Amino acid sequence: MKLVPSISAPIYTSSAFIIGLLLCDELTPAEQNSLGNWFMMVGQALCTNSAQQQLLNNRKGTSTSYNSHIINDNNLKESANNIKKEINNIFKSF
Repeated sequence: MKLVPSISAPIYTSSAFIIGLLLCDELTPAEQNSLGNWFMMVGQALCTNSAQQQLLNNRKGTSTSYNSHIINDNNLKESANNIKKEINNIFKSF
């Protein structure tokens, strides 16, 4: 399933934060609470499933090492610039 886009982690995270802020203006506090709890439940289901799969993979000896993804200063600067561009684009639309 290609549901999750192939964009950098900082931009992906920032987009979720921005969408959350935008929804605050459109929803009542009760709706925000209900929707927020629903999203947290979805997140918990995903975390639980992935944690169990990682455990099973580790026991089979097929674990994936996340240390192979080295972040350097250039990647961080590029990500920061991309976030700034995205935020500026969002605010231009208002």
